[in-house]
Amino acid sequence: MSDNDKDPLESPWLQRLEQVESELAIRNLIARYGMAVDCGDAEAAAALHTENCIYEVSAPGTGRDDADMHTQPSLVMEGRQAIRDMVLGAGHQALLPFCAHTVGPLEVSVAGDRATAMGYSRLYHDAGGVTRLMRLGFNRWHLLKQNQRWRIACRTSCPIGSEAAQQLLRDGIGDWSDI
Repeated sequence: MSDNDKDPLESPWLQRLEQVESELAIRNLIARYGMAVDCGDAEAAAALHTENCIYEVSAPGTGRDDADMHTQPSLVMEGRQAIRDMVLGAGHQALLPFCAHTVGPLEVSVAGDRATAMGYSRLYHDAGGVTRLMRLGFNRWHLLKQNQRWRIACRTSCPIGSEAAQQLLRDGIGDWSDI
């Protein structure tokens, strides 16, 4: 078989392009999540997730009322409705419209229709003209490609300084087999 007879869909260049496109789509997906919750759009935030998604927030009170909440139990949300409820809930609504969720840098790893991303997130809040970093966390995201679109299947967020964040970081670095 000559090079001209090869299936162009099996080209290593095409595979590399698909990897890059997936990584870019994942980075955009995660950025869109932050923007959706910042404007309180519960439907947009939920649509970025799989139907049966899981979102675990370790020490959810960290950064509120300047208290150290690293010992609080984790908040686990399951399914798109839980994402909607969180965005529409009193705790989140109290931040609007004076909040900004930023994510990155991210390390993204794609394997077919599954991917992981890990990195830092920041939640800024402005109260009375003073903007402060409310929460600085480390996150691990598991993503699935469904119907040609990437969706968040699972996210774990832990405040830096917590043992949970350190364990997430150690576990993620342990997955770096391509170094």
